[in-house]
Amino acid sequence: MEFYSYVNIFETKGLAYLLLMSFLVLGVLLIKYLSTPEKKDSTSVDRKSPH
Repeated sequence: MEFYSYVNIFETKGLAYLLLMSFLVLGVLLIKYLSTPEKKDSTSVDRKSPH
């Protein structure tokens, strides 16, 4: 019966928090990137036709 091993759940907590924080930061950056309106080029500005 040597199949059981003791696992300390507190040893991996720091790594879990780092992964969680990185996912949250990347999620916020992704949402900001996707929600920003598309910028128009300066050459495609609407100009009034001379007619």
